[in-house]
Amino acid sequence: MGAITLLSPDTYNKLKVSNFSDSSSDAGTPHYSFDKGPFEIDYYDEDDDEVTYTGHSLLHNILLGLFYFVAMLAALYFFMVAVKFIESGFTVALGCDAKRAFTIADNPLAGLVLGLVSTALLHSSSTITSTTVALVATQGLTIRQGVFIVMRANIGTCVTCIVVAFGQIQTRSRFQRAMETATVHTIFNLWSVFVMFPLEVIFHPLEKLSVMMSNAKTSSGSFASPVDAVVKPFANLLIRVDTQTILDITSGTKECTSEVSLLSGGAFEGTSLSDGQIGAIVVVIGFLMLAASLIWFIQMLAKVFLGPTKVLVSRMLAFNGYVNILAGASITFVVQSSTVVTCTFTPMAGLGVFTLEQVYPLILGTNLGTCGTALLASLVVGDKQAVAVALAHLWFNISGIILFYPIPFMRRPVLSWARSIAFFSASWAAVGVFFIFGTYLVLPGMLIGLEQLCTASKTGLKTLGYILSGIGGALVVCGFFWYYARGGRHRWHILLEHKYADREERRRREETAMLSEL
Repeated sequence: MGAITLLSPDTYNKLKVSNFSDSSSDAGTPHYSFDKGPFEIDYYDEDDDEVTYTGHSLLHNILLGLFYFVAMLAALYFFMVAVKFIESGFTVALGCDAKRAFTIADNPLAGLVLGLVSTALLHSSSTITSTTVALVATQGLTIRQGVFIVMRANIGTCVTCIVVAFGQIQTRSRFQRAMETATVHTIFNLWSVFVMFPLEVIFHPLEKLSVMMSNAKTSSGSFASPVDAVVKPFANLLIRVDTQTILDITSGTKECTSEVSLLSGGAFEGTSLSDGQIGAIVVVIGFLMLAASLIWFIQMLAKVFLGPTKVLVSRMLAFNGYVNILAGASITFVVQSSTVVTCTFTPMAGLGVFTLEQVYPLILGTNLGTCGTALLASLVVGDKQAVAVALAHLWFNISGIILFYPIPFMRRPVLSWARSIAFFSASWAAVGVFFIFGTYLVLPGMLIGLEQLCTASKTGLKTLGYILSGIGGALVVCGFFWYYARGGRHRWHILLEHKYADREERRRREETAMLSEL
């Protein structure tokens, strides 16, 4: 990745985004050009927080900077605790249904959807991949079933980043930059699945390569995450999950009855509440803490990463993209949570600390780093089939990087899609919400429904499945034709402009009303 050029204030003010002309539009109406994706936003805009350090002594600024830095780390800590609460809460609430969920993984498409939905709920791809590895080791799943589950687990973990991006929705430029970083992870994983899933279904290259390599395994070991060592003690005060019981239920060696508890400690142990009720309460607490810590984290981050710091970090990341991949992988391997790492990158990108081109290789590195958890889990288990699944996860991510990073032209679909979704969301926030529900709920539900119909034993249901699949495919083709050939693109952009104008008008009216009350 080539180095970027830092712009002086005079230069970038001249280059600030203005309204782009459109020959088909009315004069005086703002429109935008999407020939190269959405407009490029200025990553070096002046920050209102710069005033924090002006007019004070050097000692005062140093102490203030240290205070904000410690406060930022504290916010990040509680953010990680909140993610742990959500993961543990969903695990306890849905633990008894784990076996039923994994039984649908016989079909490749069903396994793919299972990996996506379960990871989106638990906010942890490492949990799903490690569980899948353990199930393969206990013969609860085959290698082939496990491969398809871990392929889609990458996509499921991206939903947390998009939620984090909404923490900067009040400022359009920051929200757009944050959404670019949040969605580029999803888009990269989707493109990787689009290419690798059909190849894996037909030829099984990941399975064959991983099985061949797993036969050469000669050592085993483990690695304790220092972040887990800090986060778990606090999280365990509220809830501690009995992972072995859940694994036994999932593998079928133990039945989930009312006498079986999925808790092994915490504040709720011994209460009259059911596991489902406890899990729901913990999830709510987790989301509330997530929202509060996110707001806190973004505010402190804005104080820490001011002008000079942003320039320094940007220059460091502009050195080499492959070094950034290695850095992202190393950080994620140590933290053992790609969710935490990418959710930290998202608000930093929103503040303009780095560009989309700079954060893209870091995101790719997190995909590699998160494979470390499953690999270590498989090495501890010591089963060759489990190692094969963990290696398949690694090779899937390496294949995606080979496809969509070394050749600059191949990066374009990933980056342009991310920029488009970010611009659409910044213009009309509902687009971001639709993207989350469409990618993580509606589309998986439709795929599972169609798969069940098309593989049904009754001829009528099977015929209905094929008919609905044909209608769905035709609607997709018609949608693309309308968008690119029938003026749909132009109409969509006009709608976005109107939505943004309405939003700004409402904001101005609210500010006027508040000032009039004063």
